[in-house]
Amino acid sequence: MRQLQRHEFQHFINTATTTGETSNPTWKQEGEGVESLSVTFSTTKDTFKPIIRATTETVFQNYQISSSISGKRCYEDEEIYEYLDELRRKAISGQTQLIEIDTAKTNGTTGNYLAVKYDVLITITEWLGENATISYDIDYSNPKTGIATISGSTITFTEDADTSL
Repeated sequence: MRQLQRHEFQHFINTATTTGETSNPTWKQEGEGVESLSVTFSTTKDTFKPIIRATTETVFQNYQISSSISGKRCYEDEEIYEYLDELRRKAISGQTQLIEIDTAKTNGTTGNYLAVKYDVLITITEWLGENATISYDIDYSNPKTGIATISGSTITFTEDADTSL
């Protein structure tokens, strides 16, 4: 049994769009200048107590998936920073896509990894500070499982036939 390492889970953001357009994605890896990127799964549940029972019942409804990236260091010409800076300068949110790739899990073919592709909303939460940083939130929706193929600097995502999670 082997402990998985954080760097084996990679996050790529489509920087070609701020409006959700998906026809010609440009996938850029997030991580430069970022010390922590966790994905939070907040549950929405319905808890109730029927009047005919002594105990409560809880029914799972869905996950609200999000990340908060705090204090990403700003590097000139780093593609994700440039994308975020455009959002900040225009005071807009970014509707785009994110692929989370698990490079520890392949489908048996070199360069093919298990992945999840999400529609995401990116919003800037803080700018500058003492060390020229930018902070932002990512809200995830519409998860689709599949295979990400990494060939050089090109990433393609092939959705599974059954993408229900």
